[in-house]
Amino acid sequence: MSSEKSDDRKQLRGTLEIRPGAPIRFVEDRAAPSPNVSAEQQELSERISRSLQAYGRAARALLAGKFKDLKDYAPGHLKQACDVTVVCCTDGVIVRYDRAKEGQAKIRAGTLEGTLAELAPMFSDFFIHFPPDPRSYDPGPNVPRLHMERVNFATGSAETIAVLSPLILATSVYPPDVPIPPPPHRPLCLVSMANELQFVLSGTVVPIDAPSAGNIDRSRDFLARGPLKLATGWEAIEIYPTLDIKYWNPEYAPLWAENDLLAAVARKQLEDAQFVAIDPNVAARNKFQSLVTTLETLLSGPEEPAHQFLKKHPELLNPVHVACWSKLRFGERISDFVFREPGNEYVLVEIESPLRELFRKDGQQREELTHAFNQILDWRTYIEDHLENVQQRLGLTGISTNPSSLIVIGRSSSLSDENRRKLVTIQNQIPRLRILTYDDLIHNAKALVENLFGPLGFAGENVQVIFPQSTGSDT
Repeated sequence: MSSEKSDDRKQLRGTLEIRPGAPIRFVEDRAAPSPNVSAEQQELSERISRSLQAYGRAARALLAGKFKDLKDYAPGHLKQACDVTVVCCTDGVIVRYDRAKEGQAKIRAGTLEGTLAELAPMFSDFFIHFPPDPRSYDPGPNVPRLHMERVNFATGSAETIAVLSPLILATSVYPPDVPIPPPPHRPLCLVSMANELQFVLSGTVVPIDAPSAGNIDRSRDFLARGPLKLATGWEAIEIYPTLDIKYWNPEYAPLWAENDLLAAVARKQLEDAQFVAIDPNVAARNKFQSLVTTLETLLSGPEEPAHQFLKKHPELLNPVHVACWSKLRFGERISDFVFREPGNEYVLVEIESPLRELFRKDGQQREELTHAFNQILDWRTYIEDHLENVQQRLGLTGISTNPSSLIVIGRSSSLSDENRRKLVTIQNQIPRLRILTYDDLIHNAKALVENLFGPLGFAGENVQVIFPQSTGSDT
């Protein structure tokens, strides 16, 4: 077995330790017997190793320069340093990429007695097999298994609902109808597999309490897609038939790297476009979910950051407005927001701190709520007394003396059922007044977005949820 680091090459003797779920480990042993390798086999393994070393360098150089904006699309084994093991056997070549330690990437090449049928399962953690007869093939007890579980998030309990054994069955020769491009084209792989699989799961979202959701079907079909990392020691595996040595030329490697990176980008973009066609609302849902998450984070702090965030994103306060003003002066008082809705309907908004409670322990309303209530009264009184001036000077064309009003204050967790009933009584003192907590505000905005674009919050780490658009109508 030969070992390379940078451009240094030296002959080493030793053994390969191959353990499922772990990178290959080479143990140097000078007392190990020398392999019986012909000069042709030695030259082939060295040419392959030099070509793949040049290929990896070219790919990383492109991703650091010309293709730096495409790095997210590149396969992992091309954008990060990997140890490469090249094994030439009697009927093919196995190339395995393992993640390397920082600054210690090596490429090793050698010859082993054995066939792809014998060696591929061992080098691939038993994912890849070359059976003589796929129809009657028994992969044995070491096949990998993926367990799918149903998890109850309330209790944390898990139940296995399926056990899958993903296998790749291949042949050691190209199919007769496959054209073989000559050099300098990259040699065609019999198998090329990166440890960057993607799962797609289909299901249906239904209301937790279906009767309370009304008598219209509110269930939604969905697809969940995301990356799946196998519990293997390798990042990628490529397997080739035995090819003429003329295919393996380090001078061809930059061309291979550029073509492979462009192909990876094209595949990824095509895949994304297919899912966008299924659900064009993905971007809208993701954007809104991000806004809600940011606002929820700000609610643990003072009033002004939350106010500034709402100023940048007034759609959270009023999703149907057609115009918005911040900090308008009504006499001695300054409003937080004024919204105009379709039909020249106006909404005056007073924002108080999310940290302020609305009621004392004895049930009496706090000064902060009284202050917000009085602000609304003062604005309405000023508008009623100076209606023409407000319409012309402030530009609130068509505003009436009886606009709607909204107070946003505090958090829902601080309210008892009795507090909620008192809020209704307070609201009834001013026509068309609503008092909402920040949690109410978020829930209302979520409900509108979910009715338009599909449910929010169905996501995991690196998982995208897609709701296919209806293609028909009930009759």
